[in-house]
Amino acid sequence: MKKSTILLLVLVYVVAFFAIALFGHSIRGYNAVVEPESIELVDPDNQTNLKKDVKDPNTGEKLYDYYFVFENFKNTGKVRIKATVLPANTDYPNVVFTKDVQNISFNLLTHDTNPEVEENFCEITLNETLGSKKVLSAPFLVISTNPGVQIKIKACVTFVGA
Repeated sequence: MKKSTILLLVLVYVVAFFAIALFGHSIRGYNAVVEPESIELVDPDNQTNLKKDVKDPNTGEKLYDYYFVFENFKNTGKVRIKATVLPANTDYPNVVFTKDVQNISFNLLTHDTNPEVEENFCEITLNETLGSKKVLSAPFLVISTNPGVQIKIKACVTFVGA
């Protein structure tokens, strides 16, 4: 090859190199964050009847997203609730269970308060007997742990005496 051809090729390579550097895409890692979309609650022991989206019959206002009814409760035992964050490949698969601290009628145990409880599970036990009341409710919240927009689920377990 002639010198002029070699110089022309080198010039084209150099110009192409700078053009790609200026207008091309830079190499970067892409780690898409998969945000939680919803939370599902279930009773893994099948002790309760589940009702979803319970509304106030008078106002039509949504009271609870998940409402568990434990019928024929005998003042002993516990209800376990499992929370599953969807989609399954989310970067924030854990939840936090909370209750009103002034409500002392029931205990809400989680993995944070009792390491024997599995992650994303809670155990609800009553502090008082049903007695003449025959019905006692244990309302709580389930909140996703993602730092962005959090998902809050209102849930309740109602214990109905035998």
